[in-house]
Amino acid sequence: MQSMREHGVASGSIWMVVLAVVAWSGLGLVGGPREAHGRPAAAAASVLDTTPPQSLAVLGGPNEDGWYNEATDYVWTAQDAESGIFSCHGGAIETVESVVPKTVYGTCTNGAGLSAPYGAFSYRFDGTPPTLHPVVTRAVVTRFGIVVATSRAQDALSGIARQSCNGNRALSTRRLGLHTVTCVAHDRAGNVAIATVSYVVVDRRQSRD
Repeated sequence: MQSMREHGVASGSIWMVVLAVVAWSGLGLVGGPREAHGRPAAAAASVLDTTPPQSLAVLGGPNEDGWYNEATDYVWTAQDAESGIFSCHGGAIETVESVVPKTVYGTCTNGAGLSAPYGAFSYRFDGTPPTLHPVVTRAVVTRFGIVVATSRAQDALSGIARQSCNGNRALSTRRLGLHTVTCVAHDRAGNVAIATVSYVVVDRRQSRD
């Protein structure tokens, strides 16, 4: 009889433990380590970002001479290893031809709401190609004679960056007949113009006739 009473007491104790666990679970009190106010300890370990974005730069900026030659969008970029980049300024350039520079300001903001110090870039716009009026020193030249082509490029806005005829190579007078030379000019904004000029190579006997 005593054995049966001990067994009953033990069973009752087990049920009390089970009921206690169920009650604590229902109250949301079962889990990992917690702070005094019942929040998970891991939540208190969140990192506070106090550093603004770094390495501010602009994508879609002007060329190395500070010019655009077509409608372009630009956007500021930055890096943030902690909270990441949330937003960056950007926009479209003004396509009004002018030698007077325009200045654009912008920044990027991270996930913590911190912004990088404002950056700036200036630009000018030239959408018009240069003009070319190439000439040759002699429109008619004898075989093996010398003839030189000149591009005579002009650009009133951004200016001529480089120009050439026949790739700056000497013109050939070995073959008789009509020869056409291609001349190319680039302005500082990146516009390109192409024009041609011709000369004729004749035999010496033809030139005497």
